[in-house]
Amino acid sequence: MSLRILLDVLEGQFVLSVSVVPLAKAVFQIQIPKHDLVLLFYCNLFANVVHQTVSIPSRVIHIDEDLFLQKKAIIINRISAALQRAQRIYARNTQLSRINKEEAIGFQQAYHLQVHLPGKYRYGLFYRDELVAIAVFSSGRKMNDRPTNYRSFELLRFCQQSNFLIVGGLSKLLKGMIRQFHPGDIMTYVDRDWSNGEIYVQLGFNRSGSTSPQRFYIHGSTGLRYDTKAYRELIVGDSAKQAKDFHTTENLGSIKMHYRVEP
Repeated sequence: MSLRILLDVLEGQFVLSVSVVPLAKAVFQIQIPKHDLVLLFYCNLFANVVHQTVSIPSRVIHIDEDLFLQKKAIIINRISAALQRAQRIYARNTQLSRINKEEAIGFQQAYHLQVHLPGKYRYGLFYRDELVAIAVFSSGRKMNDRPTNYRSFELLRFCQQSNFLIVGGLSKLLKGMIRQFHPGDIMTYVDRDWSNGEIYVQLGFNRSGSTSPQRFYIHGSTGLRYDTKAYRELIVGDSAKQAKDFHTTENLGSIKMHYRVEP
């Protein structure tokens, strides 16, 4: 049913020609040749799934059924952006400003798929007085192998309104933070389910490692998602009875990337 909803959007709302190929149990490959895009859809409410690595030149986006049902509007808008249907705004036409924790959290809840993070330092881009993109950073960390004044920061979250494509937006947010705090380097993690990190490479980041795939437990009836720690806490004392109601999903992990700031 969820797959059918997605296909109706692609074929009806977006008026696209698509083909669907079963790739594995509960895994479907949706090909959109005109846009050189492939969606892998995982029916994870009633089956255990592992995200597949496919060797094809097209961009590949991995979509879990539980997330699609919970955050359908966000996912559809992100697919729309990948199809170049979002409104383009040039960063030079936006205003850079610090934003508060409440603004950052509210924006992430509206436009980011992962759990929101308050961070320490938060920046936003405004277009015609409307917040259209944000970047959330950690506090600076001392590095034992660096001079005493050296600080390493983490870009915790970057997201933009799903109906906009801010050309140069991330670059402008990074430069604003660098001007104010003079970091030695900035690191971040890129979700491999949605990106190969190329946008960060273009900005000067280097791939420095990767994280292992993360396992989630999906409740078949409620569609709620739990990480391993939360799942174990949930089933304490009743593991045999509750475990049968869950199925697992393993994502592709993340790419670790570093940007060395020139002194």
